[in-house]
Amino acid sequence: MTTRVTLGMVATPHRTASDAGMEILRSGGNAFDAAVAAAFALGVVTPASTGLAGYGGCLIAWLAGRDEPVAVDFTSRAPAAAHDTMFLADEDGRGGFSVRGAANAFGGLAVDIPGVAAGLALVLRRFGTLPLETVMRPAIASARQGFPVDTWTVQKIAETLQPHAERYPEAFRLFSVRGRPPRPGDMMTNPDLARTLEAVARNGAREFYQGELARAIVHAVRADGGILTLEDLASYTPQETAPLSVSFRGHTVWTPPLPAGGLTVLQMLRVLEGFTLPHSGDDADLIHLLVEVAKPCWRERLTKCGDPEVVIIDSAAELGDGRVETLRGEVSHGLKAPRPGEVIAPDPLLTGTVHLCTADHKGNVVSLTTTMGGSFGSLLAVPETGLVLGHGISRFDPRPQRPNSIGPRKRPMHNMSPMLVTRGRRPVLALGVAGGRTILSTLVYSLARLIGLGHPPDAAISTTRFHIETAEPVLIEEGGDALAAELTRRGHVVALRPRFGSLQGIAVGDTPDAMSGIADPRRDGAVRWA
Repeated sequence: MTTRVTLGMVATPHRTASDAGMEILRSGGNAFDAAVAAAFALGVVTPASTGLAGYGGCLIAWLAGRDEPVAVDFTSRAPAAAHDTMFLADEDGRGGFSVRGAANAFGGLAVDIPGVAAGLALVLRRFGTLPLETVMRPAIASARQGFPVDTWTVQKIAETLQPHAERYPEAFRLFSVRGRPPRPGDMMTNPDLARTLEAVARNGAREFYQGELARAIVHAVRADGGILTLEDLASYTPQETAPLSVSFRGHTVWTPPLPAGGLTVLQMLRVLEGFTLPHSGDDADLIHLLVEVAKPCWRERLTKCGDPEVVIIDSAAELGDGRVETLRGEVSHGLKAPRPGEVIAPDPLLTGTVHLCTADHKGNVVSLTTTMGGSFGSLLAVPETGLVLGHGISRFDPRPQRPNSIGPRKRPMHNMSPMLVTRGRRPVLALGVAGGRTILSTLVYSLARLIGLGHPPDAAISTTRFHIETAEPVLIEEGGDALAAELTRRGHVVALRPRFGSLQGIAVGDTPDAMSGIADPRRDGAVRWA
């Protein structure tokens, strides 16, 4: 339902963070101020998914003052001492592998240069209107005074922190309540984090990268066998970048460039543009098509893509007519007789991301994603700071001589893909998803429904989701038994998995003050407006 707003709208996966964004809009801030405030707040109230020491994020936004899209990349970089043989990966002969001791995921070696603190500070400095101390105030208050623990965080503490509590006791202590795992609705505080946030609010992001906090981070990482240095932290710089875009069903879809995941989403949309979307109302027809679109596009992603500063990859060619026509030919063959495909780089199944959207009555619209990596990242806490460090190293391929192999100061490929949709010279939709590699499937499915088929926003969150990369089985959310049976009848191998993804969005109507928000019920999110 479209609402007329006087200030703006905020959609996040946690009510406290949505309230934080609205507090800043009410204080006279714009959509960028509200987005940064909500992101800092999410770093407190959804600690499994993001945090001040999260490994990175990215943004795509419509800047009303310039009447154009802007993009910011603040994903992590590997330490200068990193190299592509720093882990031992045992391959299974079927495309899969395992890293001995999961050292690329947990502990000091998994930590690279975190980007969240610098990225949010850059967004505020470039496009916001309020000081850092003001927009961080709600996050600091939540850390000190307490916040209700959401169901997602409770689940991730049970799945991730409890089993590793003996190896990483400080992380478990930080996110327990009176020494026990929390229950949904329990109030949790993090006074150490409140003091850390105050230091950053007072001194700026340089406190994180060059101050006492930086020294504490490096000491904790190196004490646990990591290779991060003070020079690595001091070298980090987020970037304002030129966004990528494609036309899709009369709209333009914008997203940040590599190493973000949006290039593959855009490529899938370009391929999809050559096919008639089924209007039968049968989800199986649409998913059958999208599965066959996904397989060759994921192959392109996993065999070609890496940090464009290091790997030669022509994004324009990947979205160009020649490559797209070749991929469409593969899709046509697959629709007639689905093939199982082959595993190229298996999904590590490490998910711990948040997405938020904000918009204001002046026409600014923001789509922002940040992440720890997997739940609670490296699990390595920095004593007396309230911080757990992200693990951007886990997003590299630990095998050598591949486009996404580890390298010094290299950025990992990641799945964050904030989206902005315009029609003419006007933003009409901001959209994004959390959920690891499933982000890409959920975005293509949602955009096909919202833009391609003209379905209402509720359709993006109420339908049973699917996911596939280069190889079947097609993953279907639990409860989608009838859909799974239909896809099986069409020749696919199907498996059920627990519900995934957390989609947030804001649709903008004919005027900048007409908005409708989306908060995915798979998380305890909320849409706020005034």
